[in-house]
Amino acid sequence: MKRVLAVGFGGMTGALLRTGVYMTVADGLGLWLVNIAGSFLIGVAAVRLARKSAELRLLVSTGLIGSFTTFSAFSADWFHYLESSIWLGLVFAGSMTLTCIASAAAGLWIGRRGVAS
Repeated sequence: MKRVLAVGFGGMTGALLRTGVYMTVADGLGLWLVNIAGSFLIGVAAVRLARKSAELRLLVSTGLIGSFTTFSAFSADWFHYLESSIWLGLVFAGSMTLTCIASAAAGLWIGRRGVAS
């Protein structure tokens, strides 16, 4: 039950943070910010929380970061761009995917700095 509550609390917090980002930045930019920041943070969390409790890992990774980022909004935007132009849709999807993968890799690299093996 503690694990379920950890995911629930993290999820509520992440969703509220995402909403805060969306309310404070220009349209379209919020999606980029939450997905890139979330990808970076999941990389850091993967390293820094590896030896922590399952509840803490679930709270941060699955709950907080999982609900902060949003694949469903990415998918909806992708279809919107595809309807106007196949090339715009492909550029959007490719650039978002590559940027988020690079951000996660940077998070892993930063997370590993200073962590004893």
